[in-house]
Amino acid sequence: MIENRLVPNINIFSNSLSSMPIDEFSQKGFGVSNTQGSDFKTVLSGMVSNLNNEIEKPDQLLTEQMMGNSDVDIHDVMAAISKAEIGISLATQVTSKVVSAYNTVMNISI
Repeated sequence: MIENRLVPNINIFSNSLSSMPIDEFSQKGFGVSNTQGSDFKTVLSGMVSNLNNEIEKPDQLLTEQMMGNSDVDIHDVMAAISKAEIGISLATQVTSKVVSAYNTVMNISI
């Protein structure tokens, strides 16, 4: 029997994720730690704040890389740029959906 000592025995389905509540796991990264008691304004401002941080990150990484920081690779910069582009695209789509929903609600006759 061949024994593989180079590959560690890692269980990808460990209890690290199962101990976290589903709501907290699904809402992680939205900028609000407790969204159950939060209003729409708080959630939206947290999301905008996180998007702003994601947009600024590529500039910071590029500046550090150009200054000669060996910890920052050009691949990290490109990944941050792609992540910022995806965030902007998502924010644009969400904004258009919210505006569309608002217009639909305003057109409802009472």
